[in-house]
Amino acid sequence: MRNYCIFLKKELIESAKTFKLLIMGLVFLVFGMLSPLTAKFTPEILKWAIESDSTIDESLAAMIAEVPPPTAFDSWVEFFSNIGLMGVIVFVIVFSGMIASELKAGSTGTLTIILTKGISRASVLLSKLTSAVLIWTGSLAVSALTCWGYTAYLFKGESVSNLLFGMFCLWLFGVFLISLTALFAALTKKGYICMMLVGAVFVVLNIVNIIPKIIKYNPASLTSAGLATLGDSMEISEVYPVLIVTGVCTVVLIGAAVAVFDRRKL
Repeated sequence: MRNYCIFLKKELIESAKTFKLLIMGLVFLVFGMLSPLTAKFTPEILKWAIESDSTIDESLAAMIAEVPPPTAFDSWVEFFSNIGLMGVIVFVIVFSGMIASELKAGSTGTLTIILTKGISRASVLLSKLTSAVLIWTGSLAVSALTCWGYTAYLFKGESVSNLLFGMFCLWLFGVFLISLTALFAALTKKGYICMMLVGAVFVVLNIVNIIPKIIKYNPASLTSAGLATLGDSMEISEVYPVLIVTGVCTVVLIGAAVAVFDRRKL
């Protein structure tokens, strides 16, 4: 436990020194700002563009004119779309080299030196994974609070229900991807290979979502399910199956990552 805490502190300090914290904070801050701004002003920009362009078909102009005004829910739709796709992509890119970056040929790699001193591999991997989860949690919190503030200002008097539950769904999906990243990082020697493998799994999970019976159990549907509870189009109890599956898969992936890294030849 002592070694775990020491390495966790080391990981957080290195994340600050290598600008991972800064990159994640800035990117998620921008997403938090853009989501309500996009929801608020995109319809107005479209209407202005149509009015200023006489070549646009009148039927299209009429359709745009009939679009209802944006609401606070539209702001959170943008937020979940941005974080659930672009946010996790940025996160995976930043952390795909969590192991490979410290492994070098021969005996000069940081991890190689540490592990040859008898330090538990599990402590090293779990400290890296915990650091990634903490940074993901902090980044998501910064983004969500920023979005909430802008939404409250731009859509005065409007609110959405079950926001905290929806955020939990989004957070858990991120933790699932972090555990998947940890497994592939333990398996591969190159950060870009890890990134490609995580991306491939992400694409496959979204493809199989076309099968109706799989959607309620597919981790890739967790973000959209959490968003649906905000709009009261889905009961919270309907999300329980995918929450349970995602939680179990996350634990299994973490266990597999530890087992693989423990047997890996450096």
